[in-house]
Amino acid sequence: MGIYDREYYRDDTRGWSGWGSRGTTPWLVGITVAVWVGQLATRHADWGGLTEWGAYSAGHVLRGEVWRLVTPTFLHFPNGLLHIIFSMLVLYWVGRQLEERYGSREFLAFYLIAGFLSYLTLFLAELAGVMAPTAVIGSNAAVDAAFVVFAFLYPHQRILLFFVLPVPVWGAAVGFVLLNAVGAAAGAGFPFVALAGAGYGALYYLGGVRLTGVFSSVPSPNWGRSRSQPRLRVVPPDEPDDNPEADEPPPPPPERMDDRVDRLLEKVSLHGQESLTAEERELLFRAGEHYKKRRR
Repeated sequence: MGIYDREYYRDDTRGWSGWGSRGTTPWLVGITVAVWVGQLATRHADWGGLTEWGAYSAGHVLRGEVWRLVTPTFLHFPNGLLHIIFSMLVLYWVGRQLEERYGSREFLAFYLIAGFLSYLTLFLAELAGVMAPTAVIGSNAAVDAAFVVFAFLYPHQRILLFFVLPVPVWGAAVGFVLLNAVGAAAGAGFPFVALAGAGYGALYYLGGVRLTGVFSSVPSPNWGRSRSQPRLRVVPPDEPDDNPEADEPPPPPPERMDDRVDRLLEKVSLHGQESLTAEERELLFRAGEHYKKRRR
């Protein structure tokens, strides 16, 4: 378990007060709503204008308009007010919590790549003849991907489905996946993309992928800089070493804080918080404060 996966690493500030001041989720919601307003302002039919320019279409992608694999995530049906409201509410609720868990950069990368890969999957399916060519828009792929990850993390948290029916998150996720699977089997592009997004979310969680760590692990080149060579000390064979302790094996390293915290979190998951001693509770508290300061 990495540092950013731990419950104590989350920021304690929640709610709407952070709009625009911290986090990328409010910006994603705001940009999507602004684009939808732009769609309303530029339409001259059911689609037209901004909607027609950015909607997914395999034929247009084959002609070089590759942006259509990204832009549909920020587009919604101009007449679908309830659809965009529901999607943005889910995005804000789920996105804020995933962002606090994984970090702003990681969640932004996850959201954008989820949408891109989902529409790319539809494109490949149409090329293979599995799906009939169709025009599709909507953020459902990326939102469903985020919702599936959230369901893996907090399966028993209860939500009000359609603001009425209380269900656990895992039940809502399974229901949405089944509905999209039925629609995709019928050849509809919209549920196919949403189903692809759900699959991407499952792979992301189960595979333990961290998108922003892919490039950070690549060493930076040392162009224009000479490497510092280690200083060597030559000891003649007949000269006794002035450091007699050099031949002794080093003492075993102390247990890392991360390992201790992992053991304590596993203990909590198995036996509950009441199983912790006062010293163990203090360690978890100090670890949480330490990593929050490092994040700032």
